[in-house]
Amino acid sequence: MAIISSLLAVTQPTGFWINIIKAFEGVTKNYVLAIIFLTVVIRLIWGLVDTLTKFNSQHMNNINAKMQPELDKIKEKYKNQPAVLQQKQNEISKKYYGKSYFGSCFVTFIVMGLNLLIFFTLFSGLNSMSAYKISSNYENIKYTYANCLNLADKYWQDQDITQEEKNSILSDYENLSFLIEGNGEDKTVSLVHKTQGQVYQIGYKDDFSEKTTSTNDEGEEVESTITSNQNIIKLIDAYFPKYQEGEEEGSKEIVIGEKVTENGEGEEVKTPIYLSTALNAVVLDKVVEVYDLTQEKFLWIQNIWIADSPFNKSIVSFDTLKNQVGKHQFEANEKTIYDAFMPGLKAERNRTNGYFILTILIIAVTLLSMYLTKFYNNRKNKKLGKPATAAPAAGKYMQIILPVMLGVFALFYNSVFAIYMLTGQLVSCILLLPQLLFVDWVIGLREKKKKKKDTIEVDYSRKF
Repeated sequence: MAIISSLLAVTQPTGFWINIIKAFEGVTKNYVLAIIFLTVVIRLIWGLVDTLTKFNSQHMNNINAKMQPELDKIKEKYKNQPAVLQQKQNEISKKYYGKSYFGSCFVTFIVMGLNLLIFFTLFSGLNSMSAYKISSNYENIKYTYANCLNLADKYWQDQDITQEEKNSILSDYENLSFLIEGNGEDKTVSLVHKTQGQVYQIGYKDDFSEKTTSTNDEGEEVESTITSNQNIIKLIDAYFPKYQEGEEEGSKEIVIGEKVTENGEGEEVKTPIYLSTALNAVVLDKVVEVYDLTQEKFLWIQNIWIADSPFNKSIVSFDTLKNQVGKHQFEANEKTIYDAFMPGLKAERNRTNGYFILTILIIAVTLLSMYLTKFYNNRKNKKLGKPATAAPAAGKYMQIILPVMLGVFALFYNSVFAIYMLTGQLVSCILLLPQLLFVDWVIGLREKKKKKKDTIEVDYSRKF
């Protein structure tokens, strides 16, 4: 879209993940559903890799359990000979692990690296998309506002229409609306009356900048450019005058009619209808309509491109918009335009964006996954007559760090990424028990085959 590059120089992000999400969005017609389905696919595929990691981890735990009695013996025997103890421990580790130790560690690091790569590349892509969506939605509303004002200006300045007709149409602003139709060069904006139909129509502009030529003191022609923002501000100043201190409110307003009402005593009261009042009401209706059509919501979240938090409003502040786009991408007078129409839109549609629900759910599901793993292992050990497995110190810290880290990401970044994390954790949690059962079944088969092989070898050796 030209309007995006004309002011903010923000272009739609591209990349591996963004292109895949677009493909899913083309099927689901919804960005959040596209993220959910993509996450499910990623996690189902990743579940195969994760099963391998769990197999390696369980295999190493079994080896540790087998060699632990020997380690306890040499610790007692060589407790006063540290060098000899270290040597004996290395010998036992080599005896039980062989080459599998380094292979298992290599697989674990590769899987961990790939997991982090997916996490942070997708995180970066969705952050870029968030900045693009926020800025493009703002630009869409901004140019809707500007084109409606531009049409009103052309209509008001049109000499072929009588002043009486203009006043009659505009003073009946409760029955007026703007209509935007078409695409590209054929896009138009129309002023429509509820009973009279189309009143006026012009082409929709996605750039209000223009080049002008003037003559300098030396008689030379100098070409200059009036920016898009400067022309939009001219329209705003022409129809929504600002009052300086000491000026009477309403003294600069254009009166286009009068409204007759009754007071509490049944007497008729006439109040003037200002052009600014009429235009503001009709333009605001269109701005709200476009906002409703373009705003992306999901369940309780009013704006998926902002974090699910009661401290955030669904319509971003100017400072937030500037930070998302980049401070140097704005013209100096952008805030003047923002302040012209955004307060009215905020009064109509600004809502609390969320209630920490995603953050709470992500932390809860992550803790549940850890609990299920611990519960399963303890129950298995109980059946085998082994003591409950105590988590190492590093594992205990990770049980705190991981949920907190994911919660922080959900708290401070956009809701789309939080939905990705929550969906991923839910799928992983659902797959967890089947994975653990499958790993134990495979390990059990391997141990049975090994015992059978050892038995055959022992019987064979006894024949001689």
